[in-house]
Amino acid sequence: MRFFVTEASGYIGGSVAQKLHDAGHEVLGLVRSEEKARLLRERGIKPIVGALDEAGTLTDGAHQADAVVHAANADHQGAVETLVTALERSGKLFIHISSLLRMAMPLSRK
Repeated sequence: MRFFVTEASGYIGGSVAQKLHDAGHEVLGLVRSEEKARLLRERGIKPIVGALDEAGTLTDGAHQADAVVHAANADHQGAVETLVTALERSGKLFIHISSLLRMAMPLSRK
């Protein structure tokens, strides 16, 4: 299975990305710099360089994956909305992980 993981070089996202990779899954990881991209490549994870404000980057990552694990900034509502919209009606899994979740939004739209 192919996963797109946001903040793949962070503490939570990095741990999730590595566990998925170690379990035999293909992992695409969002990182903010070429230096962090190099570190992901060394761990066998395909980096996608971009930011949470880049709707096109998030949408492309979501479309390339079978499932999305959003482990980045829980306060970034725009990123969540972009990912949910990208996955809408796709049947793909969306997992939102955070050490502190301070917002709530519905995952289905009417």
